[in-house]
This record gives sequence, C-alpha cells and structure tokens, in this order.
Amino acid sequence: MKKIYSLFVALATTTVMSAQSVITQWNFDGNTNAATTGSGTASVFGVSNNPTFASGSPGRAWSVNGFPGQGSASGTAGFKFEVDTSGYSAISVSLNIAGSNTSSKYFQMQYTTNGTEWFDVGNVIEIGPTSSSNWVSMNNSIPAGANNNTQFAVRIVSVFDPANSSTYTAVGASSNYSTSGAARVDNVTISGTSTTLSVLDAGSEKFSFIKNTFIKNEGIVFGTKVKDIKIFNMYGQVIKTAKVNKNQTLDISELQKGSYIVTGIVNNQPVSQKILKD
Repeated sequence: MKKIYSLFVALATTTVMSAQSVITQWNFDGNTNAATTGSGTASVFGVSNNPTFASGSPGRAWSVNGFPGQGSASGTAGFKFEVDTSGYSAISVSLNIAGSNTSSKYFQMQYTTNGTEWFDVGNVIEIGPTSSSNWVSMNNSIPAGANNNTQFAVRIVSVFDPANSSTYTAVGASSNYSTSGAARVDNVTISGTSTTLSVLDAGSEKFSFIKNTFIKNEGIVFGTKVKDIKIFNMYGQVIKTAKVNKNQTLDISELQKGSYIVTGIVNNQPVSQKILKD
C-alpha cells in the first residue's frame, strides 16, 4: 500500500509540473490596474487620455480612448502588460476585448523579450461592441524567447483594417472611427508551465508549510507565510489561488473530496505539498 501511495504522489506531482498555471492575471474588478494574481505592471501607451474602469465580461474592465487619428500610427497605441516569467516556459496570453461603436474594429497582440523590440503574435482580431454578449477572446502562445524572461511584456494595439491598409474601421457598422472611441480589456491572463517544481520528497522539511494535510471542514492551516498559493487538482488544473500569513486558515469548503497539490513561495523558494480533503 505504501508503494502505491508513493507512486501516486510522484505521478500527481509530475502532473503539476507539466500543467500550465497562471503567472499573473488582471481582472480589474476592484477598479484597479494592480494584478489580482501574481505580480506585473499594467499600463497604456500612445493614447492621449487616462484609462478608466467600466463594465467587463463580467465584473469590471479597463477602458481607454484617445487613440491615434484616422490614417495614422497603426499598431502604436493600446494596453501593455509586463510580467517576469522567470521559472516558467510555454508562455501563453489570453484576454477579453471589446470596443465602443467609434473605436477601431481591429486589434493585434504583440510581445517583446527585451523591452524594446516588438513582434506580432497571432492574427489581427475583429472586436465587437461593448455589450455583455459581444466580448471577443484573444488567446496566443508566445514563442520560446519569452520563457524564463525578466523583460517579457505583451501589448494589445489598435491597427488599420486589414482590407484597407491605411485607415481604421469603426466597430459600429453605421459609425465612423473617432479618437474618442474607447477599447476595453478584461481578464488579462499570462500563463506558463513551471520549471521550478521537483518531485516531492515527503520527508523534506521544506514541505511542512501546511500543518494539516488531511482536511475535513477546518480548511488548510499554514505554519508560515506563503505567497502565490496555487491549488491543483489531479488533472494539473489550477482551481484556487491565494496568499496567507503564518497560522492563517484557507477555506476550501467549495472543493470536492479528493487529493490536491498545494504549491507556493516560502522565503523566495518554491514549495509544494499534497493534501487530502475528506
């Protein structure tokens, strides 16, 4: 029985190692451009106005207008998100985007690995108006240069109509493009595969950051301060994120019975431990 249990732990940890997890995310629900998971910097560039917060998909979103005038500066204005991807590979970026009727209808994702040179990634996308049913998703895998990179950033820029390479087309079918047209982004998520986790050594002292690994209704009790907590199911999917202080309890009442892997950062070192919820 002990041999089977050890094999299960090793297999579960291997699953976590190969699964994509959220590095940084912005959902803007607190009317702030601070990251809601992980860390990073969100900014706008090439626009004449300051960003605001508006209805999202759902919740709140980040909105800005003051884009370049008709026929000028395609691909030079929009939203930028900077994230340190150290310890991660297979970087991907996803977000939701929409625009007002007079906003540019077309946007492009770009990335940089050195902070100065920008490259297009994925296709130019056509966005819809900012009603609850018209948000469009952008999802792109980033080339390997973004792996383990302290200078990685991604930006979303307004571009000319691909069918007319010198003018912007408005979102609204009966509208004209205007610099007052606003674009909104929501649920901006930078994900990757961790390259820092190793197979669990159940006897290692560094895995004792959880006081109770068999849990009923009391929640997970942490013996130390832990940053960037992620709870993975046995399919390697991140199902909960958090940050706790020493002796703090993390409620997991919403999780079903079963085994999970908990990872986090303690004293700038990655840690992981298996728990069982009954």
